[in-house]
Amino acid sequence: MSKFILPDFNHIDCLELKTKTNSLRYGRRLYYFQYQEKLYWLKMQMKQGHHIYQQGFQHELAFYQESLNSTSLSRIILPCEIVPKAFLASKAVDIEVEQSLAQMLVLPHAASYFSVSAQTLPIASIQHYLLRALDVLQGLHEAGWIHADLKQEHFVEYQGQVKLIDFEQVQLISRHVSTEMNATPRYMAPELFHGEVKTIQSDIYALGIIFYEWLSGQKLCAENYTEWAYLHCQRLQTELPEKLLSFQSLLSKMLAKHQAARFDNIYAIKQALVSEIA
Repeated sequence: MSKFILPDFNHIDCLELKTKTNSLRYGRRLYYFQYQEKLYWLKMQMKQGHHIYQQGFQHELAFYQESLNSTSLSRIILPCEIVPKAFLASKAVDIEVEQSLAQMLVLPHAASYFSVSAQTLPIASIQHYLLRALDVLQGLHEAGWIHADLKQEHFVEYQGQVKLIDFEQVQLISRHVSTEMNATPRYMAPELFHGEVKTIQSDIYALGIIFYEWLSGQKLCAENYTEWAYLHCQRLQTELPEKLLSFQSLLSKMLAKHQAARFDNIYAIKQALVSEIA
């Protein structure tokens, strides 16, 4: 992988604001820009934003900082630079630098990993695709962390390698304490709706939802938190296209409502994927 070079912000014509409406309201700023024919993202948080968003951003910065000194984590994350706002304040950029927190995050653009339709791929290619996603999450777990907020868009591909992004909720596996429930309901394991702590198995459940939506080509639907809780805790049923039914058993074990029936580590999922999908 080539070394990440921080763009020269004095020679950037335009930073395009790409923040989602809800995040914008809470002080998050996400800019997209081009430099020397390469695409980048600048992530920052306003001081007057919601405290949960501030904590999440600072937590992510701390994780990236630790990752820069970790060989095992560096294989999982995108190359990055954490820059002080004073650095950008001296540059010719038209953004709200003075109102932001002290540090900002610069990342290269990476393509969405699950953008390819599974239904256009042969079974062997799908198997390989899933194994690559499992590899990167296994790497995170083996380094001692759970992602704690996995979504389909958090898997990206950069220079031929699968990476994870968005580590605002990441936590140490050894941290067996309840935290404020700020996961995304679409991907929440049933036990999380009952106030239990996040674990490797809640990561596995979220990944099962990601795999199911990718394989089926269908998005789960619910109107509010209560409906999501009812879906995950009682009525979730996975139905795959006929040509992909060989993955049904794997999904069932990833999405088991009770933790005792669910896979408890990524290695076991990989073993099942290799042995069951021949």
